[in-house]
Amino acid sequence: MRIPQLTTIVRTLAVIGLLSSPLTAAEKLSLSSLFTDHAVLQRDIAVPVWGKAEPGSKLVVQFAGQEKPATADKDGKWSVKLDPLAASAEGRALTVKALEGNESVARQDVLVGEVWICSGQSNMGWSLKQSTGGEQAIAAAGDAQLRLFNASARAVDEPQDSIGGTWAIDSSQSATNFSGVAYFFGKDLRKALGVPVGLIKSAVGGTVCEAWTPKADLETNPTLKPLLDQQAQRLAGYPKVLEDYKQREPELLKQYEEAVAKAKADKKPEPRKPGPPQDPAVNANRPFGLYNGSITPLVPYAIRGAIWYQGESNSGRGKEYQTLFPAMITGWRKVWGQGDFPFLFVQIAPHGGMLPEIREAQRLTVQTTQNTAMAVTLDVGHPSDIHPQDKQPVGARLALAARALAHGEKIEHSGPAYDALSVSGNKATLSFKHIGGGLVARSASGSPALKGFLIAGSDNKFVDATATIEGDTIVVTSDAVAAPVAVRYGWVNVPEASLWNKAGLPASPFQTDGAFVLEEGFEMLLNGTDLTGWHYANGPEFKGMQHASDGRYTARDGRIVVNPGKGLAQLWTTREFPHDFHLKLEFRAGVNADSGIFLRKPQLQCRDYLVAGPYKELTKYKPQDWNEVEVIVKGGVATCTCNGEELKFPNELPATGPIGLEADRGQMEYRRIRIKELK
Repeated sequence: MRIPQLTTIVRTLAVIGLLSSPLTAAEKLSLSSLFTDHAVLQRDIAVPVWGKAEPGSKLVVQFAGQEKPATADKDGKWSVKLDPLAASAEGRALTVKALEGNESVARQDVLVGEVWICSGQSNMGWSLKQSTGGEQAIAAAGDAQLRLFNASARAVDEPQDSIGGTWAIDSSQSATNFSGVAYFFGKDLRKALGVPVGLIKSAVGGTVCEAWTPKADLETNPTLKPLLDQQAQRLAGYPKVLEDYKQREPELLKQYEEAVAKAKADKKPEPRKPGPPQDPAVNANRPFGLYNGSITPLVPYAIRGAIWYQGESNSGRGKEYQTLFPAMITGWRKVWGQGDFPFLFVQIAPHGGMLPEIREAQRLTVQTTQNTAMAVTLDVGHPSDIHPQDKQPVGARLALAARALAHGEKIEHSGPAYDALSVSGNKATLSFKHIGGGLVARSASGSPALKGFLIAGSDNKFVDATATIEGDTIVVTSDAVAAPVAVRYGWVNVPEASLWNKAGLPASPFQTDGAFVLEEGFEMLLNGTDLTGWHYANGPEFKGMQHASDGRYTARDGRIVVNPGKGLAQLWTTREFPHDFHLKLEFRAGVNADSGIFLRKPQLQCRDYLVAGPYKELTKYKPQDWNEVEVIVKGGVATCTCNGEELKFPNELPATGPIGLEADRGQMEYRRIRIKELK
């Protein structure tokens, strides 16, 4: 009986082509998996289109009146770039044709508008049907210009070039299991912009940031490389861990059966059955695994930006996240090749297991990483539910940020953001950015008083404080602290949102750094508001100008912020310093920033030390945080320190010269730049 069955199977396979001759050129012609019917292409920028074909075959890509030739390389890969397209709600065909023969591939009903990546862990994956207001949104679905791509995200060891999923037109069926946050975000963008919007969701619950980070960005950063070392240790130790489990399994199963019997008798839920430990080689949280399987297949699809909701699984490692999260953002931007595209993310909501340090790391990312914004969610969290269901305000706040950052709308997109601390007597005065028409106190209980403020003196012991709004500032005091040095707001796992602006947006929790007092005999080299006293070499002074002539240097909030873009940027004082002097300044380096200061021309490296060197042995350097450099020049010799540790500087200085600042590769910030001439 087996032979006739086998014959039947062979005939069936032959009919459907599985046992046919090798694929023809036509059968090998394909588009990337992201290009399906109903896709949305990004407007106003060049649009990569790519796929596979018979090696050496010549093709032409056609869309919206454009024709772009391509030739498949030796591996069968081909790509073209469409010229920038205007937004269009007209469904048109995207076609790839082989120049020899009549072979072609076409995708129908392709629109042009705004495309966003929507990624993270379970709160990004949380479906619309599970969200507050989801039933009404699903019932109202049916916007033909909103398109949804639900990617089959996965973790793998090697970078992938395809991913499961298909574009779907907004409908009650397609919206139901799509991300609630992303859906509400997209609906708000559609309403505000009036153009097609495409959302690509690639999210996996319970995942850590390092799983979404490129391998190269983990390997080259000393703060992050231990994550790879730990994974190597887990892999090496797994055989023993598994063997230990097997030896204990009979006893564990016996204990489980007893626990089940007891649970049934007590009419309680049964405990989980024990099982072997997961192999770390297939764990979704292994470093760079999700990046390989869930992000690289999306590159280089043209996008406007990304929204991100993650951090819960990194909550216990807030300080590390301060470097890890910006490194992930930087890594994505590098591979996409679209510059610093807008990266908008959600701050972790209040929850009993979410430490304040993770929210602080997210807050600082906005400062250290160009073109980012954060949606604060203090008012929509739940102390015992890690998945707060009210996703509509989250999507709405991300949409505000997109309109402000990506489209330049003059709207308030953030709650009050702590800026600076000043101290007078027993009063600590806080100033803010994003005032949004004025500061207001608001709480769920209806109390008009500000809550959640703590204050500390030099002993660093924080106590409850009274906080009062005075104009655009907040004055914080406590009878227990006569000389305050620091303030915190919302510094608990489950903070209450009491500080808002009149635009209706809550402030992020924060902790201040120390108040700045200009030391006797020192003078500021930066006035805090513009670049007066500074210029480019051989160029005019930037007197009264907030931005340098090419926009790379900006004076704001008492700082000089440098975004070097494609090239090295150097800024110099208009003054020269022929006398001995004492210079102090603070710098905060973005991930991988390669920067420095110049002392009468010779350069003192002032970079992301742990990454770029040459001072990798420093123990007090704080990655992506403020560090103080102090320089004393006597004659031609400079003695230099960073946070009190010696920086070797053998260069002999010329008799006179200016002070210079530099930035390359990454964002750099300088503040509190002051000098005392030692005459």
